[in-house]
Amino acid sequence: MSNLTIFTDSQSNQSAETNNTHGDINLWRHSPSVTVLCIIAYSIVFVVGLVGNFFVISVVWRAPRMKNVTNLFIVNLAFADILVILLAVPGTLLSHIYVPWILGEVMCKLLVYVQGVSVMASLYSLLAVTLDRYFAICFPMKFQITTRRARVMLIFIWILALSVASPWLIYFTLVPYKNGILTCTEEWPLPEYGTVYFIVANLIFCYVFPLAIITVCYIAIFIRVFNRYIPTDSKDGHMEKIKQKSKVKVVKMLVAVVVVFALSWLPLYIVFCLDKFATLSKEGQAIIFIAAPVAQWLGLSNSCVNPILYAFFNDKYLKGFLAIIRSGSCTSRLRIEDSVRCTNTERSTFREGSCKESIKRARNVSFQGDDNVML
Repeated sequence: MSNLTIFTDSQSNQSAETNNTHGDINLWRHSPSVTVLCIIAYSIVFVVGLVGNFFVISVVWRAPRMKNVTNLFIVNLAFADILVILLAVPGTLLSHIYVPWILGEVMCKLLVYVQGVSVMASLYSLLAVTLDRYFAICFPMKFQITTRRARVMLIFIWILALSVASPWLIYFTLVPYKNGILTCTEEWPLPEYGTVYFIVANLIFCYVFPLAIITVCYIAIFIRVFNRYIPTDSKDGHMEKIKQKSKVKVVKMLVAVVVVFALSWLPLYIVFCLDKFATLSKEGQAIIFIAAPVAQWLGLSNSCVNPILYAFFNDKYLKGFLAIIRSGSCTSRLRIEDSVRCTNTERSTFREGSCKESIKRARNVSFQGDDNVML
């Protein structure tokens, strides 16, 4: 996403009115109290995001029943979030509290590039998992995203992200500010090139376009699910009803993930659009100076929110997280049981047999072994 860790010259000038100076230039962008608050906020994102996404990958890796196409995309999303946390979060924090860029030109290019690639890979992983659910629910007999196809899609996603973000490797560089101080910022041959790139590659290609497709797909999924009639007076009907409930739960979780992603990055896009296209007064520049680190933190915090959403909406992930904590092992296999229950109506004498049979058929065969951790 554009220059995510960089301030504009107007924002740098704004920091010159604050605290400690180096000659006639302030090295710190904010007061000590605000600086400490930023460090705490970014540290929370770092710790929660790193632990949470590691748990996501571990649950899918160690629980055989979690190995499916949807979770393959979720693991890819978690991996992209870990990259953001390890590389983008520390660099972004440093740029928001300290004026000079002290990590060198290579890190100036690399940190922004990796963040852009990871965010793009995250969004297109969400698009991929949305398409998986769309075909599975709306066209179950016509097209299916197999594990092999999913792997091909993931390779394409990363190639696409690496390619689209490549201009940042070229045009992010160290630029002299004042008194020999260097800042990391975009330096395009013409400012118009940077503006066009932001509109096409960042705003449209990495935000508006994929989110529009995701929205259309989920609208079609909800129409399909809630308009579908499933008879419940047969064993197959009960089986279909249980499967349908499971699909709806997964869709709700994924919709929550997409909505949180869109809302997390929206403020930062608004800040960038105002900075690039609006003529701001001095008061407006002061507002941008305050809003930019908050919007940036909100966007990066998306990398630590997804594991919380998985645990809230999906019992398997919650049980998996708890099992990892209890197991005290990084390699033991996890065994996850489905929580499938009959409704009160289905427990009637007439339907008791079919209900029990549906539950039995809905459960997969349990995995045996001494190294299994029972959930």
